Amino acid sequence: MGYQGNKNGTAIFKKDDFGNFLKDRNKELIVEEDFSKIIQDYKAFQAINEIETENSFSFPLAELNGRFDFDYYAPENRKLLDKLKSKNAVKLADLCEIVKVKSKKLSQANEIVDYIELSDINTHSYEIINATSYLVHELPSRASYEVRENDILTAVAGNSIGTSKHATALVTRDYEGDICTNGFRILRNCKIDLYYLLYYLGTEMFLKQVFMYRTGAAIPNISDNDLGRILVYLPEEKVLQEISEKIRYSFELRKQAKEEVEKIIVAF
Repeated sequence: MGYQGNKNGTAIFKKDDFGNFLKDRNKELIVEEDFSKIIQDYKAFQAINEIETENSFSFPLAELNGRFDFDYYAPENRKLLDKLKSKNAVKLADLCEIVKVKSKKLSQANEIVDYIELSDINTHSYEIINATSYLVHELPSRASYEVRENDILTAVAGNSIGTSKHATALVTRDYEGDICTNGFRILRNCKIDLYYLLYYLGTEMFLKQVFMYRTGAAIPNISDNDLGRILVYLPEEKVLQEISEKIRYSFELRKQAKEEVEKIIVAF
């Protein structure tokens, strides 16, 4: 209350819309805090046994489980899950195999492998844009899983998971057999169209669920169990195929653009 969450515990004070500090009637700076509003909300809750505001909400005690964080129980997220369930959304674990078995290549110390890290993904185009060659014994300790063509990689660790910068990518033939970090999970043998699933993993419907389920402050992560619980909305087949074709076409266009650039020869 009234302090930044950093090592210095810097005091923070209220400002107006123009960034000017606000003062009370005694011309003292006003501490930035939300305790007063929460206390007001609690008093209102005592009167009607129900509350839902920006900072406070109530829910049945029977629904309380091992989690005790705001986002997990936030009304906005609960409404999203209820809506997805009403649309017969399917759990991700029921649609894909979630691969988490270490590659046998990691036992061959002197073999050269290409390694894919979280930062090697273009989050806007669902593409792997780089892989770095290592001898196996030189690989980072996070190196874990062997990828195959048509796998989907999606991040399960890092500050960006559940945000617009969440890393998700389709594995193309160029990266067949590469090793990826355990900051990813591999979605394989999917029962639905790959390009639609790739699209869905970039939507607010998916990202909000990841953000809701993630835990940890220093390095946020989502467990394999919670990843598998994420609900995937499946529209009618016609709509699904239209989305799939657009995502597939975007990959083809980028491939064509890359080929055109590679044809450029400049005389020197």
